[in-house]
Amino acid sequence: MQDKLNNPEDEKYEEEWKVITSTKGEYQLSKIQAMILMQAIARKEKAVVFETFTIFIPFIAEFYRVKRFLKNNWQLTARAKEAPYEPVPKERWEKFMKSVYRKIGTSRK
Repeated sequence: MQDKLNNPEDEKYEEEWKVITSTKGEYQLSKIQAMILMQAIARKEKAVVFETFTIFIPFIAEFYRVKRFLKNNWQLTARAKEAPYEPVPKERWEKFMKSVYRKIGTSRK
């Protein structure tokens, strides 16, 4: 667990975690909250109390990461995004293929 806390590569990412209890309760957790919950499970505690809610560990049915994404200062700017792919028009493609086959001296089958 200690190596997870000291990993500098991990500081680039933000994570969203989800906890579903057997009583059908759902909780969205941040990366830090999930780390606290993992440590509590490892220490065999009965519950974790956060500021606005409490998760009782024996009632956890599912605990998983929903998504992982780069923090804002590591994301590409809007200008650096790739242009959308636009396919070559069919007429232009056919004309290009005819010229290629003519240059190599064969016919298209």
